[in-house]
Amino acid sequence: MKMINWLVAAGAVMFFIGCINSLASDARQSDVPGKELYIEQDAKAETISIFRKGTKEPLVVQNAKAAFRPFLHPIAAPDGKGFITEYSPGHHKHQTGLYWGFTRVNGRDYFHNPGGDYWKRVSANVVEGKGAEVKWQTVYDLLNEQGTPVLTETQNWSMSEDSGKYLISLEWSGEAKTDITIGKYDYGGLFLRMPWKAGMKGEVVNAARQKNEKAEGQRAMWVDLALQVEGRNDMAHVAIFDHPQNKGYPQHWRVDEQMGVGVATAREEDWKINKGETALIRHQLVVYTGPRDDVKLTQQWAKYSGQSSTSVLWQIARDEGLEAKFLTADEAVKAMTIKDGYKVNAWASEPL
Repeated sequence: MKMINWLVAAGAVMFFIGCINSLASDARQSDVPGKELYIEQDAKAETISIFRKGTKEPLVVQNAKAAFRPFLHPIAAPDGKGFITEYSPGHHKHQTGLYWGFTRVNGRDYFHNPGGDYWKRVSANVVEGKGAEVKWQTVYDLLNEQGTPVLTETQNWSMSEDSGKYLISLEWSGEAKTDITIGKYDYGGLFLRMPWKAGMKGEVVNAARQKNEKAEGQRAMWVDLALQVEGRNDMAHVAIFDHPQNKGYPQHWRVDEQMGVGVATAREEDWKINKGETALIRHQLVVYTGPRDDVKLTQQWAKYSGQSSTSVLWQIARDEGLEAKFLTADEAVKAMTIKDGYKVNAWASEPL
């Protein structure tokens, strides 16, 4: 037997192939029209807030302080029942809702240090303030030990609402002011902190159907994080999509022990950006509630990326199969991820 990653990815491919009829049927159904949104910017509070027309409470708040890393918090569930982000929990004080940060930029750690010694705002602006889709932008300098900018990052955000879910898209660009090396590390890039607490019902699943700790460090074109946040009887979800044009696609994903989730762009090797060059990374988030539907998520990812899901999963399976460690039948059983209520037994094997 090959190692379990190959088996899981190959199994996920067959799952998606088997759901073609479901996809076709779903595609024929008309979507619920999106809601009109609008933005309010508060210069004193240093925030950009997104509202649904006819409501008083913001759906999403962009925090853009002059001397602090930009972040989104709070993000409300689409139906208004609970919040899906958390600011600076006791187990990870540096984590601030939904944010971007690298751990090793020319040896300097911008992931764990969100303060003014590391970050300086250049601008924060509303780009499109009203309509079915709204847009905003933040621009920050990343500072070295002397306070000199080494990288200027621009975050271009857009948001729309469709069929009871948010679609939040990000284009991150980093302009190198000097030669940049983003050092190899297990995490760094876009990161999401949901309000996890010990004992809370929750689950992380990726496109290859690997769950929780088995999704840590694995490659996938999307990851879905679900928690039964306060105020809900069902689950609130955030799915994060990778884009085919991103460096390292499909990404390795960080899944920490408290269910924090993020991309790991430099997990395999250093990432270099030469002086004067600009790097671009794209992601989309789908925020929704209720049960997870793998088929619909993959359909939404395919719409965003313009790619075939099965071809991506086969590529992952092939690459991991070539590097696979042989497992005994018992080892393979222990490593398997299976649906709740099912059990796998090793009843035959080929020892030779």
